[in-house]
Amino acid sequence: MTQKQSRLRRFMSATIAMLIGTAVALLAVEVIVRIMYDEAVQPRFVIDSGHGIRMNQPNLETRHYVPTDYDIRITTNSAGMRGQREYPRERVAGTRRILILGDSFTFGYGVEDDEVVSAVLEDRLNAAGDGHRYEVPNLSVSGFGQAEELVTYREMGRPYDPDIVAIFYFENDPGNNAVANLFVVNDDGTVTRSETDYLPAVSLREKLYAIPPIRWLFEHSEAWNLIRNKLSWVVQQKLLKKEGLKKFDDGKNTRARDLTQALLRQFALDIRGDGAVPMLVLIPGRRITSNVPFDNEELEALGYVVVDGRDFLNVGDYFKVDAHWRPSGHAKAAEQMIEPVIQIYRDAEAPGPDS
Repeated sequence: MTQKQSRLRRFMSATIAMLIGTAVALLAVEVIVRIMYDEAVQPRFVIDSGHGIRMNQPNLETRHYVPTDYDIRITTNSAGMRGQREYPRERVAGTRRILILGDSFTFGYGVEDDEVVSAVLEDRLNAAGDGHRYEVPNLSVSGFGQAEELVTYREMGRPYDPDIVAIFYFENDPGNNAVANLFVVNDDGTVTRSETDYLPAVSLREKLYAIPPIRWLFEHSEAWNLIRNKLSWVVQQKLLKKEGLKKFDDGKNTRARDLTQALLRQFALDIRGDGAVPMLVLIPGRRITSNVPFDNEELEALGYVVVDGRDFLNVGDYFKVDAHWRPSGHAKAAEQMIEPVIQIYRDAEAPGPDS
């Protein structure tokens, strides 16, 4: 054996030993994290929608796991909507369509595809057998407030030509709206789109997700997710501090509250201007309270049909650790939406006073 071959052999042996040692160390860290922390695995596969906001990655299949709460499978269709049901932009004549906009609650953290409120509502409306075909496309994205939902509606929701647009409000929406900085409030109470985009770490995520071994870590490694979750918390705290907020659900922050009120006003104007009916579904926290910046009478005066979760949900409808809805929460929300939805169509078909 030559001296060169000997050096190469020693180098290869050292490299193999280092790789084996690294693998053993990483495995040990993974085992320790699983024993001591049992970390949640909830990868957020979002991409740039092309409109300055996030959207769900299309044709996704992944796993979400939260200790003692759930271990479920998540899929998205070709438009990034939760589940594998496809909805053509141009709907078939006679089809009735209700568009869902919301955050991780309505995207369905913690439940299987067929247990999400949109899927349950669609199935139950079609099972009613009233001679109409109902479709309930769901454009919800984790972390959305009304700011990103309004952009989503304008850029991606309108082409689906919905009859009803159901916006789901949760108590962290004011903070999400303020942090996004997508709109400014006008003197007349409406909003104007700012020139800023809101794509926090999306470019980096897309690059990382494109690497198969790293994507696998996001979906399976609790140690990796422990680091990711801690870093995400740090980033969120910086965003909140920049806007003068302590928490995303700080409904008393004047700027966040005023912006959220203006966004809800604008949403109603946009939807009604398109000939559709706006619906607002209030998702209370586990204490069954809400910081929505209007009372129900004010929301109805803006044109909303209100479905108030405080009237029919209880703490048992929420996961203990994750705090999202259990399947029962989705089922109850869908059930409570059915009669208002049917009534909206009845009213639309009723003859006018001059008929």
